[in-house]
Amino acid sequence: MKYLITDLNIKLDGHRFGFMNNLLHYAGENFREDEFVFLTNRSGDFRLESRYAHIRALQLSPQEQAGIDADATALKKARVEWEIICKYAADLEADRVILMFLDSYQAEIGKSKTPFKISGIWFAPYSRMEAEGSSLSQKAKMLLTKTRKKLTMEWALRNLNLDKIFILNDEEMPGWLNQGETRFYTLPDPYFGYPPVPGYDLRKTYGIPEENLIFLQFGYIDERKNLENIVLAFNALAPETSRKTTLLVIGKFKPGFKDHLLTLKKGEYQMIFRDEFVSDEEMESSFAQSDVILRMNINFFGSSGIIGVAAYHNKPVIASDTGVMAGIVTRYGLGSIVNPYAIQEITAAVSGFHTQPALRVIDGSRYRTTHDLKAFAKTLLKN
Repeated sequence: MKYLITDLNIKLDGHRFGFMNNLLHYAGENFREDEFVFLTNRSGDFRLESRYAHIRALQLSPQEQAGIDADATALKKARVEWEIICKYAADLEADRVILMFLDSYQAEIGKSKTPFKISGIWFAPYSRMEAEGSSLSQKAKMLLTKTRKKLTMEWALRNLNLDKIFILNDEEMPGWLNQGETRFYTLPDPYFGYPPVPGYDLRKTYGIPEENLIFLQFGYIDERKNLENIVLAFNALAPETSRKTTLLVIGKFKPGFKDHLLTLKKGEYQMIFRDEFVSDEEMESSFAQSDVILRMNINFFGSSGIIGVAAYHNKPVIASDTGVMAGIVTRYGLGSIVNPYAIQEITAAVSGFHTQPALRVIDGSRYRTTHDLKAFAKTLLKN
């Protein structure tokens, strides 16, 4: 088999480089009878490298990248990217193209006739989406959004070579969407288990008292991470609890958002912001030495790799009670779920980890055995 595996919009603000890089090395060691091209956008921030004879790791040429960047609208950009993907697939004589971010190309796939099979990871399926509020206008807006997404996928499915659409960690949605034939599949959202920083001391690095519980929020920090409600909930902690609590936020902040959050803080708890992306190794060390991981996103219904990292280190999470994450946390016993808009619920969950030490102990082994790199790669590359 000849595979073209591609993501042309990688930034170092999430999981997408990790997906490509780890998949490349797994294919290098375990799929030696196949031929692969891994294709990414051109960037000075990262570069895939292959030491395997059967795998080429390529970036777009300067001219190709400039052609993509010249298009202002998302639809035009997707059209140019799809043309480039088809060109590389033709040069390789690819049997299968795997789109590590399918969402952008649904319109192009639907109007194309391709000589190759197509697989892709669908990051924003519509079935679990809910309106943020109960007003008629909010419900109408969500209905419109879901209808648009449904019609867009139905259009893409006109291309019969689009035969594998993967949904991260959702064990139920493929059953809802498959009608007469199986084209939707569950894809384990993997953890990668990077080596920690030798001798790293989280408490010493940030000046955190030994008696404090550390609640870690990690990733790109914007409104979706729900830090406004989280800060208000921490403000409401009882004084004796507040004094023994640290809210540690690590990740690049949206411009201006950090200053906004600082204006909201009240109470005696320790709040620490690290406004930059950190290495995978420092991420692992930070998770391993924190007590509780926060993932109470708002207006977010999909999977999150943060759950896997927390499970890898046997750290409980406080997650939103909507979407895939709520089901995963409940099913595998990985922590607590709350209404992310209910400040009192968040405060109670945080307080509970102080008053009930047993809540800080979870067993992530059952999740780990079914959501590792092997499970991810074998599902994605299975023919």
